[in-house]
Amino acid sequence: MKLKYKILMAIIAVSIGLCLMIYQSYALWVVTLSGQENIVEVGCFNIEFIENTSSIALSNSYPVSDEKGMSGEAYSFTITNKCTVDSAYQVTLNILNANTMGDDKVKYVIYKDSESKPSTGSLVNSAPINADKGNITVTDLKESYIIASGELKGATEENGTGESHTYNVYLWIDESAGNEVENTRFEASINIVNASTKIGPTAAETIEALAEANPDQLVYDGTVDNNLRYIGANPNNYVSFNNELWRIIGVFNNIDDGTGTKETRLKIIKDEPYSTGMAWNTDRVNDWTTASLQEELNTTYLNSIQSPYKEMISNAKWNLGGTASYDTALASDWYGYERGTTVYSGRPTEWIGQIGLMYSSDYGYATNGGNTGRDTCLSYNLVSWNNYSDCYSNDWFYDSSNYQWTLTPYSSNSNFVFYVNSYGAVNFYIANSTSNAVSPALYLSSNVKISGGDGSENSPFELSL
Repeated sequence: MKLKYKILMAIIAVSIGLCLMIYQSYALWVVTLSGQENIVEVGCFNIEFIENTSSIALSNSYPVSDEKGMSGEAYSFTITNKCTVDSAYQVTLNILNANTMGDDKVKYVIYKDSESKPSTGSLVNSAPINADKGNITVTDLKESYIIASGELKGATEENGTGESHTYNVYLWIDESAGNEVENTRFEASINIVNASTKIGPTAAETIEALAEANPDQLVYDGTVDNNLRYIGANPNNYVSFNNELWRIIGVFNNIDDGTGTKETRLKIIKDEPYSTGMAWNTDRVNDWTTASLQEELNTTYLNSIQSPYKEMISNAKWNLGGTASYDTALASDWYGYERGTTVYSGRPTEWIGQIGLMYSSDYGYATNGGNTGRDTCLSYNLVSWNNYSDCYSNDWFYDSSNYQWTLTPYSSNSNFVFYVNSYGAVNFYIANSTSNAVSPALYLSSNVKISGGDGSENSPFELSL
């Protein structure tokens, strides 16, 4: 491509601090740093830039394909916590100066050393889920884009230093820019901002603090995990997520992040269905790990979630246990079945991923029982709940307009999955049916916080990192 298409020199700066930002600059599309110190220490963070990496090179200063944009080595930096307290941080990309270039022409990928290097090719479809990725809409000239976030554990007497994260960054102009980049300028800064202590309380802790004052809306379920759940026909459990209304199912304990680490995390579900008619699996097989709906929710739908909300999701181990004894199963039985190993021959009993569906037990435990009473409703099997209007009509999961898919398979047949019907009962149906609604559910990362709102529909909880 002709040299006239080159982007003028771009500057990236790294800033750290509580209130005062300190900038460390380097040339974005040249190979090495120049005229700057290589280590910065501010507050609890030690930031070290790794020199002599070459992916941010002159060959990337004009429009290139995703494959070329992610070729070579990434530009890398390491964040280390040198204090004795946990520290939260965000990595943001700030636009300093840009002439109009057109939407979505600047692309980036940022990922940790502990994660897989993104594949070359399509940015959306090839980069791993746990790598932050996306396009930057230059014409918006937003103040900043959150491209990564996390927490670093503090130093201990044993190790003498705190946790470290090394990040790798790719940044390039998309090949579709063409002549648009002629005579344009793009300057940006990468900023790492920290607080010297863990920013609290977490969202889970905030909801737990509401329980004592709101016993009509928040109750512990008495299971082995003793999760805290919202109950009733319309509790104040609304939350703004992805600029949409979602609802908090509750505070769930002992949620495995897929590595064996167990955390307390909020579980939320989309208020309005993603679809009111979608197959659980077009191949009819009741295996969530290969189901078409699982692939839809964890690729197409997940990729549509906007920043910073995408950074609020992390992997969880979802239980895939099923049952054939549905006709006598209480909510407490369902909770055990879901976490059990009874499945159709050869089916997996666990899946690690980000977006799933509600369980039958989630539906059952959400009732307050109305005049019948919660304890009485919980003594009825869910397949017969259509006979007890107090039970289903005082359950915020209930939808009189739709049948709703759950994650739970029917274990005596290879093709059936359980759902909640519009009459209030749990039953099963063939997995390739397109007559059921889909409401995505997910576990928020444990470091997510509630920064505003009261949980009502008109003032939903607001989330932050």
